[in-house]
Formats: sequence, C-alpha cells, structure tokens
Amino acid sequence: MTGLREMFEDAAEQTPPTRMLADEVYGAGRRRWRRRRAVLAGGAAAVATSLTLVLATVLLPGGAGTPDVVADGPTPRTTASGEPPTSGTLPGDGIVQWVGAGDARRGYVAMSTCSPERQPCRKTVWQLVGSDDGGRNWSVRGAPVDVAGLAVLGPDALLAEVLDAATPGVPRLMTSRDGGRSWQAPQAGPEVPAAPPGHPVVCWPVPGADPQASVAPALRPCELHALDPEANRLSPLANRVPLVLSDLLLVRQTSGRLWAPGLDPATGRPAVAISPDAGRTWSRHVFADGPACGTGGCVAPKVTVGPGTDGYAVISTMSEQAVHRYTAVTGWQRVTAVDALPLGDSDLGSFVTADGSHVLYQDSGRTGLGYRFWAARDGAAEYRQVELDGLPPMAGPPQRTPDGFYYARDTGTGIYGSTDGWHWYPMSGR
Repeated sequence: MTGLREMFEDAAEQTPPTRMLADEVYGAGRRRWRRRRAVLAGGAAAVATSLTLVLATVLLPGGAGTPDVVADGPTPRTTASGEPPTSGTLPGDGIVQWVGAGDARRGYVAMSTCSPERQPCRKTVWQLVGSDDGGRNWSVRGAPVDVAGLAVLGPDALLAEVLDAATPGVPRLMTSRDGGRSWQAPQAGPEVPAAPPGHPVVCWPVPGADPQASVAPALRPCELHALDPEANRLSPLANRVPLVLSDLLLVRQTSGRLWAPGLDPATGRPAVAISPDAGRTWSRHVFADGPACGTGGCVAPKVTVGPGTDGYAVISTMSEQAVHRYTAVTGWQRVTAVDALPLGDSDLGSFVTADGSHVLYQDSGRTGLGYRFWAARDGAAEYRQVELDGLPPMAGPPQRTPDGFYYARDTGTGIYGSTDGWHWYPMSGR
C-alpha cells in the first residue's frame, strides 16, 4: 500500500468522530490524497452533493426513484446445498472490517480489536474468525494480525499484507494454508512462463522500487507472480504486463483469462491487459474515450468478471463515470447507458450476477443512504435501479468467488451470502 499512515491520519483528521472503519478511513484518505495530488481536480461541496443525491432519487432511470423488484414472485433464500440458511454467532464484538469467502461453506470475517475500553489502539490490528460450514459455526483463527489487506486464494488459502513496525509503510506478504490459523512468508521461486493451473496470480511491488514513483498516487509499481499454494512459493511471470499495474493484490481470473487493470505507460490513460493463457501472452486496451484525467494522472479502472467470458471496466472520477464491456467477439465497447446515472460521493463499483446481469453499485453511507444498485438485466442496454433481496442497505459491496458464490460485508453482523447475487441471507450474527 502507498502512504497508508499518511492516508489514515489525513482522513481521520477531516472526519467527524464516528465509528469509522479502517478500510473506510483508508478509502477516504486515498481519495483526499489523490485529490490533493491533483489526480482529480475540484470536488462538489457537501450541500451540492446532498442536492445531487436528492435529485437522483427522482431522476434515476427506472422510474421516480422506486427500485425495481429483483425477481418475479417470491424466491426463497437458500444455501448452495438448497437448505434454509442458518447463521451462527461471531466470537467477538469488534466492528467488522473485512469479509471473504473461499466458497459457499468457507467464510471469513476480520474484526477490529479496538473498543472504548481498549484505547489507544491500532485500527489495523484485526482478529480473523472463520467458518467451515456455511456460517453455522464460527471460530477464532490465530492471533490478531496488523494488516493492510487480506484476500482469499481458495477455500482454505488466504493472503495478507502484514504491517511491521520495523518497516513502516512496507507490508510483508504472508500466506495461510489452513484457513488463517497460521501464517508463513512465501519463498522466492524461479521465473515461470505462465501460471500453472491452480496457482493464483498476485501483484506484488517490484523489490527496491519507490512506491511514490508510480504514475499516480493510487498506483504502485508491481509485477505479477504465480503463487504455488502447496509449496508456498512466489514466482515472477516471465512476460511482463505492458501496463503500470494498479494497487491490486490478487489478479482476477475467469474462464482461463487473467484481467490486469492499470495505466498505459505511454499516455497515462486507464487500461486493461488480458491474458488468455495464464500470463504467457497479453493484449492491452487503452480507454482513450474515458473520463478526463487530472493534471496528476488518471485512475486505474475497476475490473469485474462474471461466470462467462465477458468483463467490465468501471472508470469513475468526481465529475464523470464510464463503463466499458468486453466480449470475445466485439472486444471493449463503452456502455453509454451509464452516462445517465447520477454522480455520487464515492466511486462506482460493479459485479456480475449468476444470470449474467451487470450490477453497478455506489456506497452512499456517508449520507445515510447506504448502497444503491443499478442493473442491466437480460442483455438490456438500460441500467435501472434495483434492490437486492435480503441485503441490508448498509451491507456491501457484493463480491463473487471463482466458483460463483456471492458475499458482502455488514459492519455489525458480519457477512451475507448469496447463490445468485440477487437473493441474500445472513451467514453470521451477534
């Protein structure tokens, strides 16, 4: 991570003393830091932002601000096995900072170790808990860890950026092969031509590179590595990606493709590199028709993929947003229907449901509205505002595991799950 402590202190100083979550603090700090470095010029005032959000409830495509029904008729919420969901109690009372899932049975929740009785404390020290039975039972996994990021590699395999007081601002990569019960540093492996089957691809900083020397503050120079989960070995890919890669710990993989977002080194424009053969070869697309960049550079796109071969790249700034869709037949094309959606107080994100619908989301938690969703369903060109059945307004963002299970974070109760992305159930409780 780039400038973690600076971003945290900057955000904390400018935010009212509420129950702030570490990732929200870092996210807010990153946005302010990026604006301060002129990546994005200007910004709407609070009154203007509130007015925009009020108008949005009236002017949203989909009719008078009323979200569409998510399905025709009642659909029971069931687990992947078809059984009614049962949620167990989390072993702890800390604020939920992160959630992850390896599949429908393996769920993970990281909770803050801070409390009014434990002050001062480091907000980045989290306690990981896990479930191996779809949320019916939860157990503590190891000791609390000071982390900058977590990712799930597989059902029982995790990846962590661990902060070390001896090297401030320079996290260490650690892996777990037993669901977070123990952690080890991966060993350096030889260069490989492509990632072997079952080996996740990790974006990790170039040794000795200056994190501040990247094209934009939101990016850091890193290279792609294939991680052998059994041998715990990290091997660089021989064919370098022709981009300045974004601050992305785990590279998305689907249908045999790798998707790497970043910036074009020649123009600084947002770009995505795709590999159809596990990193052996790459094709690059630069989004020349995306939102205008600030004087400090562009921001990298957010890439999401679904159960098929299609992918989406979302580019969002304070004044403009754009979505591009990739298919094997047409390549990348801009989705003009997104231009009608209102701008909000946070960046757009997206996910793809099991039926192939593309769902955009925006976190408006700072205004008390929670997450809002717009979906293009059944191949429709128009995005309409929708509700996700069973998912509380403040829970999100929805994410998808490689095998098609969906999960989202709720800061109070923990983790929600879904088998289709539309109908949700709690996997944990208090």
